[in-house]
Amino acid sequence: MKISRISSLFLAAVLAVTLSACAPMAITGSADVETTAFGPKKRFAVVSVSSLKTFSGEKGITQLFKSTDEIPGADTKPLLEAVKPKVIASLHADRNFVLVPEKNVLHSKAYQQIKEDERKLKMLFMSDEINVADNYKYLSEPKKYAQLATALNVDGVIGVSMGFSISSGKSGLSINGLSLGRKAYSPQATVTAIAYDRQGKVIWKDSTLKRAEPGDKKAIFLLDFSDVTDTNFTKLHPKAIEMGGNAIEILVSRLDDTLSGKGTSSIQSMK
Repeated sequence: MKISRISSLFLAAVLAVTLSACAPMAITGSADVETTAFGPKKRFAVVSVSSLKTFSGEKGITQLFKSTDEIPGADTKPLLEAVKPKVIASLHADRNFVLVPEKNVLHSKAYQQIKEDERKLKMLFMSDEINVADNYKYLSEPKKYAQLATALNVDGVIGVSMGFSISSGKSGLSINGLSLGRKAYSPQATVTAIAYDRQGKVIWKDSTLKRAEPGDKKAIFLLDFSDVTDTNFTKLHPKAIEMGGNAIEILVSRLDDTLSGKGTSSIQSMK
């Protein structure tokens, strides 16, 4: 089975979310950067901005057998559209390259003619559809990135992918089956970036995960029904969007640190 580099990044993001459900730190690896590919006069273009469709997290018993489309707030499209401007703004503000205006890229003949890849991720134990930011295309093959870099006359092209999820935890007392306390939910965002040059070589690859402080809460009094009642995905949207914005800022900061010789850690704080 052929697995694209972009799909591998999506899987890494999902694993990071899964493995870090109860940890304050996440193992993401250090930023992988080809330093000679960047510079104040280097021109880059963002050509793909996407997210896994499902806002994953614990579901209530009535939500278990429903699709993403049937659960209010479980589709990440609104989250993606809200974070996308933050992606463009953060990259545009970076001084280590010049970002080609978004409209120039999206309205170019080369971009309009390139065929996008299937908006679906199928890997190992998981399968999910892909949401794509308005007017963008989902691109996962390095050769297509290289093709666009050449056609757009830029030094590199960037793809940004996201994953949104909810972690949960209980606090309180439980004696002989009777409980008193609360259950809290924390939205989190994983953002990955990858850039290719005109030869299809990876010149930047990095991922980060940011988790909000516990938000929506359910009281537990005598009998614990918190695993049965529905999860309010919509209520957690604002914090998920905030975490997505924070994550892209961290990615750009890590890129700058690498280019300045500071380097980056392979273990990141999720807060």
